[in-house]
Amino acid sequence: MSLIGATSTETGLTVDAVLDTGNYPTGIKISDEAMKTLPLTRHETHGQWNYTLSPKPDTRELADVESR
Repeated sequence: MSLIGATSTETGLTVDAVLDTGNYPTGIKISDEAMKTLPLTRHETHGQWNYTLSPKPDTRELADVESR
């Protein structure tokens, strides 16, 4: 088994990885409706696995801009 951290090339590419050891709550259920609102952009290649999740705009800021 090879690890990406052990990867190098003739041109000197090195990869460093850091393990996130934070504690996060488990068992949280997200509704299908909430999942549909995520600002997710699927990539052309294997979009079911490769995607970009963008920050969701703060609706308070949007309401403020729209009221101007």
